[in-house]
Amino acid sequence: MVPLSSAQARIKRLGYLAMAVIMILAARLWYLQIVQGGTYEALSLGNRVRVIPVAAPRGKILDRNHVALASNRLAFCVSVVPQDMSDKEETIAWLSEVLDMTPEAIEQKLSTPRRPFEPIRIKADVDPTVVVTIGERRTDFPGVIIEEVPVRNYVFGEVASHVIGYTREIDAEELKAHKGEGYRPGDLIGKVGIEKAFEEYLKGVDGGEQVEVNSLSQPIRVLGSMPPVSGYDVVLTIDRKLQAAAEEALESQLEALSKSEKTKEAQAGVVIAVDPRTGEILAMTSKPSYDPNMFVGELSPKDLESLMSSPSPQPNRAIGHTYAPGSTFKVVTALAALEQGKVNLNTRFLCKGRDPASAKSCWTIERGRGHGTLDIIDGISESCNIVFYELGRRVGIDDLAETARMFGLGQSTGMIMFPRDQAGLVPDREWKQRNFKGYDQRWYPMETLDVAIGQGAVLVTPLQLANMYSAIAERGTLLRPMIVKAVIGSGGKVMREFQPMVMNNLSISAESWDILEEGLEKVISHGTAQGAFSGFPLRVAGKTGTAENPQGPSHAWFACYAPIEDPEIVVLTMIEHGASGAAYAAPVARQVLEAYFGISYEEPE
Repeated sequence: MVPLSSAQARIKRLGYLAMAVIMILAARLWYLQIVQGGTYEALSLGNRVRVIPVAAPRGKILDRNHVALASNRLAFCVSVVPQDMSDKEETIAWLSEVLDMTPEAIEQKLSTPRRPFEPIRIKADVDPTVVVTIGERRTDFPGVIIEEVPVRNYVFGEVASHVIGYTREIDAEELKAHKGEGYRPGDLIGKVGIEKAFEEYLKGVDGGEQVEVNSLSQPIRVLGSMPPVSGYDVVLTIDRKLQAAAEEALESQLEALSKSEKTKEAQAGVVIAVDPRTGEILAMTSKPSYDPNMFVGELSPKDLESLMSSPSPQPNRAIGHTYAPGSTFKVVTALAALEQGKVNLNTRFLCKGRDPASAKSCWTIERGRGHGTLDIIDGISESCNIVFYELGRRVGIDDLAETARMFGLGQSTGMIMFPRDQAGLVPDREWKQRNFKGYDQRWYPMETLDVAIGQGAVLVTPLQLANMYSAIAERGTLLRPMIVKAVIGSGGKVMREFQPMVMNNLSISAESWDILEEGLEKVISHGTAQGAFSGFPLRVAGKTGTAENPQGPSHAWFACYAPIEDPEIVVLTMIEHGASGAAYAAPVARQVLEAYFGISYEEPE
């Protein structure tokens, strides 16, 4: 046998060593995979690195003095990681009982497409007792976790609820419409009001955390994070205190009217206050209203019943409903007649209670008398139908309609809001021919008389009428109504600012404005609103209106501005089925003026 060289011997020894190492490794692998396989499989599955989204707080909604009307608060949210559930059916059944939700509702949320291991929110803003219950059973139902997420806090409840709006979970159609904008299933999105109209500013940018979680999907430690970026704040033109005063005045009046057999159907109404110099909405209330906090979590049966009640608190009646304006429209007829020279201060009218040419009546006919002899100023202050029937005849429907449109009637005001305000209707010959195809398309003289007193087919929103009286207060400058002053970012940086916008400058003579204003002031001092404004210390110009309504009692209107010398505020009040503008709408407007000017008033004994 030939002896091995030293090099060959070294190689042989290394081969034996390698074989020994391989055998040791094989034995170790057999031990880890066969003997301890279950243990290490659980560990590998139980310790995962996940990316968990962190919701950005929405921007705040502030009043004109930067008082928060809508802010945020942290709330407990029950979420599920579907991949971590040990028994899906058992988990859903248990959650259904704990969260008071149907299994179908939970199943629907779980079926929403998500990235792997991303938590799906099942129910937000849950009670602390739910948190405790879920915590006690966390080992029995892996995959069910509690998250803390920012939710909306509507600080003053119902105050300005129709203006602010509310948020809800984004739906499939909205996800499609906002594709590529960073929305995920389960995110909140503005549905109505400012929350919707300014969604692009209010929504922040979500952050995220890279976390290590255990087998129950509970975070163990944060490995990295990207903080969320809050949304921008939106500053409204609304004054919270004046808004609250307007809501209280209207609510009190509606409550009082509900106790009378004559006015028990008066259950809804609107109050709008505007600065005529800028077009800024100082207050806008629609009753009945709702507390937007009810939309933060799941709607209760009681909440649903309230929303479905009659009259419903939705939509915003200030912009979403149209009504016949009644005698508040007579200012349009008066200005049209004055500008055409169809009437002057020397013109006299005789009211015996009925119009001799049409047999239409004046509202005084119910008292068995007429107004007697009147001039144009008396006609306005006494709201005499006979005077305005005659003026309507002299002016004609075409010029009446043209004057109404000069004030912005028959079209949206352009105010930024969601939903957009209704256009209303200014009828004329062309409108009838366009909409009555197959029927009698002739325009009849009687229809002109109806329009002249704000009846017939003419329809307005309360916002349009408030804006029209703002233009009257400013002697012809029609501004676009504003409800947002600015959008501001961190540190108060102004991201977008809104300025007054002139929509039209009415070419009307100073003499016509003087005559109209004298008539409107006489409404307050000696006319139909004298009782409501007895003892009021400022000079006010206003107009009452009682609009006939085929669905029930007449709607009550009142519009005014003050002080006459330098108007600061316009107030518009409308009460559905309120029976009388002078008796029931005007007193509400007075209370709003008192709140604005800081006037204390005690009811006389």
